[in-house]
Amino acid sequence: MKQGILREYVEYIDERKIDMFGICVQQHGRLLDSFRWTADEPHPLYSMSKSYTSVGVGIAIDEGRFSLDDRVVSFFPELLPETVGKYAAEMTVRDLLTMASGVSRPVLMNGGAAPEERDWAKAFLSVQPDMRPGSTFVYDSGCTYMLSRIVAKTTGQDLLDYMKPRLFDPLGIGNPVWDRCPLGYSLGGSGLRLRTAQSLPFGQMLLQGGEWEGRRIVSADWVREATSFQIATDNCGFFYDKSLGYGYQFWIAREGAYRASGAHGQGCFVLPHKDAVITYNAHTPDLQSILEGLWDIVIPAL
Repeated sequence: MKQGILREYVEYIDERKIDMFGICVQQHGRLLDSFRWTADEPHPLYSMSKSYTSVGVGIAIDEGRFSLDDRVVSFFPELLPETVGKYAAEMTVRDLLTMASGVSRPVLMNGGAAPEERDWAKAFLSVQPDMRPGSTFVYDSGCTYMLSRIVAKTTGQDLLDYMKPRLFDPLGIGNPVWDRCPLGYSLGGSGLRLRTAQSLPFGQMLLQGGEWEGRRIVSADWVREATSFQIATDNCGFFYDKSLGYGYQFWIAREGAYRASGAHGQGCFVLPHKDAVITYNAHTPDLQSILEGLWDIVIPAL
């Protein structure tokens, strides 16, 4: 009944000359429709990688490796500067997840040059926060990189190696590639590469409260917290669909929905009120038009 649901949306994208690669729409666990503008190959997910890292962190917390309220400095005593400021000492795992580390500008990645220091965790910890952690959202891929390092420190495995048997293999995502820092750690905040359809199981697992084919991947509590409003983003100068708040490395959307989102138009859009998942990849600065088309054309038809 809903086959061809993307026909009007494809026309919308083409009329606006938006450089999209592919899109998939799934509802009630079944693929409804998909369309490709380019060959089906792995695409860089950019910051959409952050939401995968969030699930990796949730799995590690479920396993008792660390907690949301652990202080970041406690994991890396050997990397701390001679003087650790009050705010730096207060920063927690939760603050990293909500992009509220207390810094007023991004420390790592986000279009900036790589630090001269080869150990990016040391570089991150050398910056003294100038605001109380947890108080203000400042988008910083360095926060997610530190989460990757915390997983590695507490499990003895790189983030990708840790997540492969716990997330990627169960979801049928074979041989994922994740870019690494100079010391060989997965970036966490960027660098994961997947095909458009490969993120459908990820979204479906979240939609099912952390379960996949009868197997518990991550706790339902983690999914609920990670995809719920945790911190305001309406004072950051973002376009509308990025001003609705942030969870634990997920963007909060309209009507109870949420998104894993990356630069240039990468996304895994989870819509609980429609029991649906939409994944897409693109190379465009106009993410808002991609989302407006989904809200105006595709989502009402579900």
